Amino acid sequence: MNKLRQSFRRKKDVYVPEASRPHQWQTDEEGVRTGKCSFPVKYLGHVEVDESRGMHICEDAVKRLKA
Repeated sequence: MNKLRQSFRRKKDVYVPEASRPHQWQTDEEGVRTGKCSFPVKYLGHVEVDESRGMHICEDAVKRLKA
């Protein structure tokens, strides 16, 4: 009876993070390695930061640029 009940249950989708999907980034990696890639960006300005990494550092820098 338990097997029958489990067969009717919906299966949950398994989340796979993007970092675990290297096939999606293979063309970008080849372009970077060969020096044939471009990333269009807008220049906002420059701000000196105290630390070299962290989302909160980036958020604070963007806030200062907007002000």
